[in-house]
Amino acid sequence: MSRFTRNYRLFAVVLLAAIIVGCSADAPAAQVTQATVPAASIAPTATATTGPTTTPLAWTFPSGSRIIGVDVGNQTPEAAITLVGAALRAWQRPIPLRAEGSAAQPVPVLKPAVVRRDPATAELVAQAEQQARAAEPVDIPWEPAIDAAKLRAELEALAPAFRQAGRSDILTNTDSLTATFTFRAQPGIELDIDATAERLTPLLLEPTDEITDTVVLATAPAERDLAQLRQVLESHLSYWKNGVAAIYLHDLETGETLGINENTVFSGASVMKVPIMIYVFSKLGKLNEQQREWMENVIVNSDNLDANALLAAAVGGQGTEAALEGVNEMTVMLQELGLQHTYQLIPYESAEWLIQQSKFPKGGPAREGEPPFTAADKYLRTTPREMGQLFVMLAQCADGTGPLLEKYSDTISEALCDEMMAWLERPHDEERMVAGIPDGIKVAHKGGWIEDMQGDVGIVSSPNGRYVAAIYIWRANGYASNIHASPSPYLGDFSHTIYTFFNPEPME
Repeated sequence: MSRFTRNYRLFAVVLLAAIIVGCSADAPAAQVTQATVPAASIAPTATATTGPTTTPLAWTFPSGSRIIGVDVGNQTPEAAITLVGAALRAWQRPIPLRAEGSAAQPVPVLKPAVVRRDPATAELVAQAEQQARAAEPVDIPWEPAIDAAKLRAELEALAPAFRQAGRSDILTNTDSLTATFTFRAQPGIELDIDATAERLTPLLLEPTDEITDTVVLATAPAERDLAQLRQVLESHLSYWKNGVAAIYLHDLETGETLGINENTVFSGASVMKVPIMIYVFSKLGKLNEQQREWMENVIVNSDNLDANALLAAAVGGQGTEAALEGVNEMTVMLQELGLQHTYQLIPYESAEWLIQQSKFPKGGPAREGEPPFTAADKYLRTTPREMGQLFVMLAQCADGTGPLLEKYSDTISEALCDEMMAWLERPHDEERMVAGIPDGIKVAHKGGWIEDMQGDVGIVSSPNGRYVAAIYIWRANGYASNIHASPSPYLGDFSHTIYTFFNPEPME
């Protein structure tokens, strides 16, 4: 090939390249890109990464971790909340309260969360997670604890659902002189809160599906209504003719009182030996051996002369004149205790000496206190209410409270009041109040009688209630003492009615 030919070809190639370049400069840029670069080959504007994209794994509890006994190993906190929450719900299931013989409808339920301090699920898991972040297994325990006060309050609120009232009636026997009224009752049913709380405690501390009887029922005595007793006693007293019968009753557990002619003034008789006993202890405190012998003879045998000896000893003397000083001091003491119609103005069997010494006092007014009136002794007097109140003070003192301890704490103590109660509980005079009370019941009492009246006052510690009863009767034509009758058809019948009010006989 010639030199010309080679040069010509080279020129042609250069010219063709120039033409192509010129055409490219005149054309739009987008058209050129679309035409010459496939879309899939366009590189992204962001910085390119090296290798595939990965998602971090969620944190889980180390293997072997437990929360309140639930295995949460290899579980996320969210999954642990679900598992622990399910376990707590098993503990928190309502417990039906039912028992054989219960008529409660619908069946009451106890919600454990109300009486048990349960933890919050999320807080338990958060606590566990905080400890487990060190990559060590954790064990978060839970010891369930019962709030005993809340459990009792909840059971008390649910108790009415189980309560069934008892039934009562009155049996009347008109064959006796004053009629005998006997309260009878069929016990009711109530929730035994203490025993039920004891039975429920294991169920609240350990969940179980084996729930049968969960409550304990107990028999409940028929409700006492003093208005009903008043009605019965007033009917009872209507059998007492040609005289006055009076009763004062004080429920030592509730403080409720009942009185019928309770402010009528009666002769004090030997019941006044109880004020003498209290007065002597208030002056002397603990008695010496001789004084104890006198006291036993006064309370058990109702001896008058030994009563005078104690009155004299209380003022540091002996003989009738010292005894007169003693009864005057005792009367002031009784007035300080609020007993305005209870007094003794002369020692026992001292009339002849007082006349000789020109020291016979005037005596009380012909009519004192409230109607109906009796022919009360002018020198030894009391009312059922006031003597009953003095026995209440003695019972309170034996329990560590009351005005006797407040006023005479230098000499009288709870122990000495216990001793006085023991004297009055010694067997004696079983023909009046005690005649209407079953054997074996403690009765701290003192009776007294003269020709036209009888009285007996005592503290009765019965199975279903502790009470003070003061019972007095007077007959205008005399012959009320009937001391040879056993049991007495007078005070015994009244006492029986009161006792069966507190302790009804079962219905057949």
